[in-house]
Parts: sequence; C-alpha cells; structure tokens
Amino acid sequence: MEERVDKQIVDLFHVPKRIGNDPMLPMRIARLLSRQQIDILHLHNWGTLIEGVVAAKLSGTPAVVHGEHGMVYDRPHQVWAQKLAWRGVDRVLAVSEALADRISEKIGYSKDRIHVIPNGVDSDLFFPCEQSKAEAKGRIGLPMDGVLIGMMARFVPFKNHLGAVRALALATANGAPVHLALVGDGELAGEIRHLVAKLNLDSRVHFLGELERVRPALSSFDVFLSNSNHREGMSNAVLEAMACRLPVIATRVAANPELLDEGDAGILVQPDDDQALADAFLKLAEDEQLRTRISQQARDRAVKVYGFAAMIQNYRNLYHQLSEYKQLQRQ
Repeated sequence: MEERVDKQIVDLFHVPKRIGNDPMLPMRIARLLSRQQIDILHLHNWGTLIEGVVAAKLSGTPAVVHGEHGMVYDRPHQVWAQKLAWRGVDRVLAVSEALADRISEKIGYSKDRIHVIPNGVDSDLFFPCEQSKAEAKGRIGLPMDGVLIGMMARFVPFKNHLGAVRALALATANGAPVHLALVGDGELAGEIRHLVAKLNLDSRVHFLGELERVRPALSSFDVFLSNSNHREGMSNAVLEAMACRLPVIATRVAANPELLDEGDAGILVQPDDDQALADAFLKLAEDEQLRTRISQQARDRAVKVYGFAAMIQNYRNLYHQLSEYKQLQRQ
C-alpha cells in the first residue's frame, strides 16, 4: 500500500515497533505527533488503539478518531481495555450499521455514540468490463462454457471455500453448467484442493492464485461469490464486484444485507447452508435475464450509495467538525 501513496501530496512516516509488546512505542508515536503538529489522529482497529490513545495524551494531540472495520475483540480484558480507551477518543466509527450493532452488543458501548461511515468503492477504477466475457476468460485461461462463479478471498476457514466447493458439487449434480474460480491462497489451500479432487471437480474448479491486479479476474467472472460464515465489517470485495456490474451471491452476515439492499441488488443466502448456495448457483446459471437485472442494480447502488466520493466527503466533514469543535473548546 505504501507504493500507492502519492508522496507529492502525502507525507509518509514509519514508526518502528518491536515484535510483541513494545512499551516505548507510544512515546515514539507521541514524538512524531508533536514534531508534525498533528491535529487529528485516526486510529484503526484494535492493533493501534491503546498505543495511539496513550501517544495522543502524551503529545497533546487535539482530536482522536478510532475506526472499527470488522473484527470485534470481546475477551474480558479486551472489552475492559476498549471501554477505557474509547473514553479518550472523540469519535468511534464503524463501517456499517451491522458492525455498530455488534460493537454495542459485545462491548457494551452505546450505539448512539458510534458514528457509521460506510466503506466506499472507486467506481472509476472498478467499472463494467468493456471486452466480452469470452475475451476476458481467454486472457487468463478460463473455460468458455457455462457460468463462471468467482471468489476472491484468503484461504482461511471463515471465508468458507469448502462450503462453496460442496455447493458446486450439489449444483453440478443437478445439471448446472457452472465453474468456480478461486483467487487467493492461504492455510487451507491443501484441504480445498483435496476436497476438489475427492468430489471429482478438477475440471470445474480453477485456482488462479494470488493476483496483484484483480480487475482482469473480475472481468472474467459471470457471478461473484462471498461465502463468509463470519460476521465481518463491510466487504470491499463485494463492493468492487458490484461496481464492476457483477451479480453477487453473498451470505447474510455483517453488512452484506445492507450492501445488497436486502436482496434487491444480489442474492443473499444463510451462512453454512450448502444447499441454499447450490440453489443460488442454479438460479443464476439458468436465468441470464436475472443476472443482467441484479448486476445493473448492483452497479447503480455501488455508485450512488457507496461511491468513493461520498465516503471521502464523509471523512472530510468529520475532520472539519472535530477541528472546529476543538477550536471552540480552546477559546
């Protein structure tokens, strides 16, 4: 991500951290905050919360924002630490209403005090493919026949690739002309490949590995799948697929119902329900008009509701409000 930062307009600083606990880290951050005369410190998830709040207090940084993007850490000591640390911040943010509800439920933090700013998608970077699906598939060596369902996710348990493979087996047993393309890698790669071989799906499942550029793969997909069985925050991958005008199948977890407008802009299935997922594969494979309709609704929703410009403006407004509020406090 460092390479993506335009250093002509953004100053980038590194604060070294020792492996494990580093009690001097807040002091090093505080020195940087003081030296750069930072007005607003924006912390991200559990990993920067405690050190960041302490550093802000040491440096006298006027405003602190803390954003939660997915995981809710709810072990007793973590709940206690978050409640204490959030007393020292000016705003607690969540990327979705679902995540805000979960923070309130698990941590016991008032929902009224959580400000929701949804993730945004750059619809100028992620846009419908201009070339034909056949051309896009041919470029990366994917089969031309049938409907290609694509997943982009780390091969970790909660992304539930195994469930997707089992659903594919059920769908193909009922005659669905579907293929599954998997982008990514991870700890479950061997187990996924073993299941594919066991179910005789070698000709139906295509492993694309980790890709530096995901647009060519998205352009080749006929359908995008997010099969997570874990309550994440808000899926950027789903947003990017929607912006590319792909019909999306997603599990009814976290912000997916919000993103897909409760099923009007995609198909929602219950997590860990292989048969329901197989039925969704069949439904979209057999109905091209349905794929076209929900893919257009997905694109429209991604641009109008979750556009990058709206997200940036929301953060800009927040920073300005905090800055003005802090100035009034100092007067």
